[in-house]
Amino acid sequence: PARLPEKAAGPRGGGCSPASPLCALEELASKTFRGLELGVLQAAEGRDPPGPAGPRPPCKKRRKSRTAFSAQQLRELESRFSRQRYLSPADRDSLAARLGLSSAQVITWFQNRRAKLKRDLEELRADVASLRALPPAALRHLADMPDPSPGP
Repeated sequence: PARLPEKAAGPRGGGCSPASPLCALEELASKTFRGLELGVLQAAEGRDPPGPAGPRPPCKKRRKSRTAFSAQQLRELESRFSRQRYLSPADRDSLAARLGLSSAQVITWFQNRRAKLKRDLEELRADVASLRALPPAALRHLADMPDPSPGP
């Protein structure tokens, strides 16, 4: 491994007393930079530099890629969610088997769907609160606006 030269002298080339706070600070800084430079050299050589707690642990398992649900699976999941926000383990396993999904995928889909419902409800409440804050004349103006949906 490449070694970097160490300075025996203190700041500005003069000696420094080991008990001096300035000397301790300089020593700490030089050790820190020496470690950083060593890490850069090791990375350049294609080796992993050690982390703050020593060598890096082996990489964790790669995360599973995002599930692309089919239109039929989504219809069934949405239909079930509209009737039942939480599934029993038996219902969950049955639904997963019927749709060709794992139990974990159904659990995750329902968790994400409940979170989306919560966000949508909060947004709707905020919209209602902002409308209530408008003066009545502004509300009449909104009621007189044409429907933005496209015509035939």
